[in-house]
Amino acid sequence: MRSKLFALFLAITVPLSLVGCNGDETAGDPSSPDAVEAPAEQPTADAPPTGGDIPETAETPSDVSEWFSYEPPDGRYEIKFPNEPLEQNQSIPVSETEEIQLSLATYEDTNQGRAYMSGANPIPLPEGASFDVDQGLDGGRDNAAASTNSDIESEESINVEGLPGRTIVMRNPEGVRFKLMMLADSDNAVLYQLLVAAQDGNINFPEADIFFDSFNLSQS
Repeated sequence: MRSKLFALFLAITVPLSLVGCNGDETAGDPSSPDAVEAPAEQPTADAPPTGGDIPETAETPSDVSEWFSYEPPDGRYEIKFPNEPLEQNQSIPVSETEEIQLSLATYEDTNQGRAYMSGANPIPLPEGASFDVDQGLDGGRDNAAASTNSDIESEESINVEGLPGRTIVMRNPEGVRFKLMMLADSDNAVLYQLLVAAQDGNINFPEADIFFDSFNLSQS
């Protein structure tokens, strides 16, 4: 249970080739030599976690003030986890001379059969191009479903702190359900991803709402 959900979450990271942009006709064409290349390998659902030990499960605090306040290394946002998450930092090459830094935070509550993830994907854009919000959200949704071998049950447009986004509910063949919230920051070309998973399929638990509602963009 622990390694399975953890590996599924690592697989959620959006391949850069699925994120759209405007202003460059070659940017979305993988056959073009000028297209932005995705990493050669993506984590799979069977891959073991790397980069550190998974935190030991502790009882989820009933008081949200006791939750762990997390901020990624780039300081883009703040969010609360039930307990201290494991941080996964990755350097992803996007061209021969450029790479970006991705940071995911994941906490798994094995007692409850639940898991939580947050991440922010900076999107490298060709010169003169702009971030296509709808194409980026579509790409993130499709990759999340494919990576977890899930069917999409529902999708809703949202707006959080002025950022357009989607709330998506998915289910895989094992009955694990996921609730994914994605937000697109077109000005800074960043795609935020917040995710909860429930082994028993019940994603409408109070702690999930606390997690999503605690997300705040950092003031620049």
